[in-house]
Amino acid sequence: MKNKLLSFILKNKQDMFRLTQFRLTALYSGMLMIFLTVFIIIVYSLLYVIITNDQEQRIMSLADQEMKAIEDILIQQTNPDFIDSQNVVFLSEDQSFFYVINPRGQLIMGDEVNKGLRPIFLEMLKDWTPEENELKYVDVNLPLHMHMHEFSRFHPFELKLLTVARPVIIRNHFVGILYVGMDTTSLFRLFKWLLMILIGLAVLFIGFAVLLSHFMSKRALVPIQESYNRQREFVANASHELRTPLSVIFSSVEALEMDEEITTNDFSKKILHRLREEVKRTTKLINDLLTLARSDSEHAFLELIKESFDFRPHAERTLQSLEELATKKEINLHFDAPESAVIFGDADKLTQLLYILLDNAIKYTPNGGDVSLKLHIASYKQQRFLMISIKDTGIGISREDIGRIFDRFYRADKARTRQHGGHGLGLSIAKWIVDAHQGSIEVDSELGKGTEFIVKIPF
Repeated sequence: MKNKLLSFILKNKQDMFRLTQFRLTALYSGMLMIFLTVFIIIVYSLLYVIITNDQEQRIMSLADQEMKAIEDILIQQTNPDFIDSQNVVFLSEDQSFFYVINPRGQLIMGDEVNKGLRPIFLEMLKDWTPEENELKYVDVNLPLHMHMHEFSRFHPFELKLLTVARPVIIRNHFVGILYVGMDTTSLFRLFKWLLMILIGLAVLFIGFAVLLSHFMSKRALVPIQESYNRQREFVANASHELRTPLSVIFSSVEALEMDEEITTNDFSKKILHRLREEVKRTTKLINDLLTLARSDSEHAFLELIKESFDFRPHAERTLQSLEELATKKEINLHFDAPESAVIFGDADKLTQLLYILLDNAIKYTPNGGDVSLKLHIASYKQQRFLMISIKDTGIGISREDIGRIFDRFYRADKARTRQHGGHGLGLSIAKWIVDAHQGSIEVDSELGKGTEFIVKIPF
């Protein structure tokens, strides 16, 4: 069950259509999220600016009315330092207080909605040195006993007051400063709830946007996926059908090479040799295409035949099969492995993986170089791993190409690859074999100094 789950997770990770669908979903939903976020910011900002502007204009108007009433009273009095506050009408129910404080800091006139708040308001104004017609938002913290009893109409523990200050000047005599305050607590509480509601709606619409984007991306990929499946089936069928005539051609070439009349003719011998090599090259390409076509199928992981076996003899036979190629280039092969390397996996596929990596190492190593193969069994957190290291002293791979060498038909140096007879499919097959075993493959390379492939297969 665990292996099936790992295979399912791994297959989903590598399914390019699922990955593309995820990217399209993220793109569509991301665009909707950005639009929705910008819309909420604009709406909230406009409402905030319009409403606060209206409140500021209102308190300025209240301050003008209060100032006019106070000036009318002061003009009629002989002593400007004494004001009969009974003659001043409290102009608005929205107004929390108004105070006139003389230059000595004494209250000479004032009123408020709640008498018990006067000490708190005066303490708030004590340290404020206002500029002319200055507007200011002030936070006032209410004591708990006031909140619970006589000032229960103030539901929050903190009041938000909008205040304005005006100098009071009568007959060129500075009488004091007029302070007018308006309670905007409910307004800012409304802004807070509005923001929470908008955020809640945004989360709801974002969830809807993700579902809609997922549906749209899935529908958009349907014709592409169908076309890809048809192309994949064509490649698999064509590769399978081509194997038979290629086998017949190869057998015919071998039969012709046994004819003495042909082998004695240098020209015919040369033509047959070229034909043999091209048939072998084409056969390898067809086999690689068929392998990749099978790896794309839904049952690719089920095709693995896993069993317990000793990997060392397989590695030795793979090295022996490549000795001739290495000898032609005077490359020294090195092998380091324990006496027994018993693992659990698909013997044929892992041997094919080893052949691909060793063949690449020999092909891209200059004459007189070295290629090393190292096997060992490692343990970590109650799990065992087969570690394969293939290191060469070849031409190396640039950092830009390392991320793409496992892509199909990708070749870092196309001229050299054609010279060596590659098609850009070997490493793609190697990556699939590693992934099918829930393993990992890493590349460490430096241009001009060589490359090392490190494979880690759990079992």
